[in-house]
Amino acid sequence: MTASPPPVVLAVSDKQPAAVHFAVAEAARRRTSLRVVHCYELPAAGAELYLTGDLVDSFRAAGESVLAETRALADSLGGTSAEYVLSNGSPHVVLVDESRHACELVLGADDIPWFDRMVGGAVAGHVARTAECPVIVVPEAPFPYAQTGGVVVTIDGDTSAAGPLRFGFEQADARSQTLHVLHAAPVATTKDDFDSHRANVAEIIAGWQEQFPRVHILVNTTTGDPVESCIAATAGSSLVVVGRPHGKATLALARPLAMQVIREARCPVAIVPSV
Repeated sequence: MTASPPPVVLAVSDKQPAAVHFAVAEAARRRTSLRVVHCYELPAAGAELYLTGDLVDSFRAAGESVLAETRALADSLGGTSAEYVLSNGSPHVVLVDESRHACELVLGADDIPWFDRMVGGAVAGHVARTAECPVIVVPEAPFPYAQTGGVVVTIDGDTSAAGPLRFGFEQADARSQTLHVLHAAPVATTKDDFDSHRANVAEIIAGWQEQFPRVHILVNTTTGDPVESCIAATAGSSLVVVGRPHGKATLALARPLAMQVIREARCPVAIVPSV
């Protein structure tokens, strides 16, 4: 008996239709199911002394309302079966746990005050650093996205590119779109080193091309600012893929690239483990 493929997990907070549209389409592309999760978190330990049954019920009711709205939108789009889960717990914990059994985790971009970011309120950044599957952060915008620039995968010399490249090729193949490989060579690279970098990337890409012969590839090697190049790529693409170093080190995404991109992106951004 063939095991069912892992689902696409969609984490919803409130009023994030772009993320819903993307997740439904992604589940259809992958021919798998959709698991929709909403987390509600009761006040911290000690506060339970002040919680009434009505107040607890109000938290649950608000969460159920979010799921009901999401279900109505997902049902109107059709194309995939979905499971809806209301979970009591910190989104930081619940979603990382969900990532252990998902092929992808989709969530909306953080849109919270700067103070909440400072005290750890941002969910997308935390999950992108610690999830065990690719995380796709979807900025809220009119859907479907008008971008026609294909899928962009960014690679550099600091991390292994196997995971992001595999994911980028799979996405371009499933969408029948061009794959743009944006390679950031080290700053102040000499001409000989630059040529060596380009030749190395071309060899790596050729190996992946054999596995995905239908994907048309364009490669751009630049010594410019990789953050600016990546953010610019989000203006005309359907998806931008960036890598995350293997493991769960706290500083894995502390470098400007991934964190700045998911804050300023104009299209969905996939953060993919390196292997």
